[in-house]
Amino acid sequence: MVVAGVVLAAVLLLLTPLFDDELTAAPAPAPDYEAAQALADDLRSADGPEVNELCRSRVYDQGERADVAVVLLHGYTNCPQQWDDIAAAYVDAGYNVVVPRLPGHGEADRLTSALSDITPRALVETTDLAVDIAAGLGDEVWVAGLSGGGTLAGWAAAGRDEVTRAVLLAPLVVPKVVPEVLVGPLSRAFRFSPDIPLWWDGEKREALADPPYAYPRYTLRSLGAFLAVGRSVQGADATRTQQLETLTLVTNENDNAISNSGAVELADAVQEVAGGPAVDREDHVFDASLQYLHDVVDPQGENAGEIDQIYPVLGPYLGLDGLTG
Repeated sequence: MVVAGVVLAAVLLLLTPLFDDELTAAPAPAPDYEAAQALADDLRSADGPEVNELCRSRVYDQGERADVAVVLLHGYTNCPQQWDDIAAAYVDAGYNVVVPRLPGHGEADRLTSALSDITPRALVETTDLAVDIAAGLGDEVWVAGLSGGGTLAGWAAAGRDEVTRAVLLAPLVVPKVVPEVLVGPLSRAFRFSPDIPLWWDGEKREALADPPYAYPRYTLRSLGAFLAVGRSVQGADATRTQQLETLTLVTNENDNAISNSGAVELADAVQEVAGGPAVDREDHVFDASLQYLHDVVDPQGENAGEIDQIYPVLGPYLGLDGLTG
């Protein structure tokens, strides 16, 4: 009986959504520019003294409501600095921009244990707040995200009516080394098991310094939190009442971190709940011969030497024709 009980508990924990967080969007959009400014203060106030100055949440605005406000969501273990050049290009184009620091990220101590405290609910609450701010800063809201941020951008596109354009860059849905069938069970197991930190580069370890403000390691629990968000999008019911206008998925045949098939499944799920065939969908795949690695956004990251070639390709998808590195 004891063994049967243990097996039943394991099945309920790992193979069913019984203990999964409820990750439905909770829209509270700012009704105007002034209300958006107040919410922006709330976002920035979450950055305590432990946060790297380069990694604090940013809200760039034109001093008034704009035609478009853009939410930029940084990658897993990176921080808002990752988007700095692209955010500046949006500001130069006359847009307002919100770049939130995701929970547990961006601390000055790059070996912090803060990642262990991340939950799926915390990730989507931060995303909700960023969209709420953007709704008061622009007549339209665009979202773009890389890696874990790409997963959150997909979540926002699936559940927030305010979002009209979404760009998912290599969204973290299925890690490269994990069979897709194990994503659900593992993400649930990571939440309830002791957290384990792992180095991104087992040889360089803490010496990994590109980019210098990102963490050189990740943890199983925080990885599971991002995977749980991706899973929730794939199982979501349609809640939008307004159709998503534009959806772009960018993947890379040489990606060293994520499974492209999982990224496609996420984009398909977003499209299904956000308007179906009526959504203007475009997919771009960087050819393996280019030898780009996972992070195609950060000028100080693993593709630093190729950003001059990458940005002009990304620009039109981001609504930034003429974007240069």
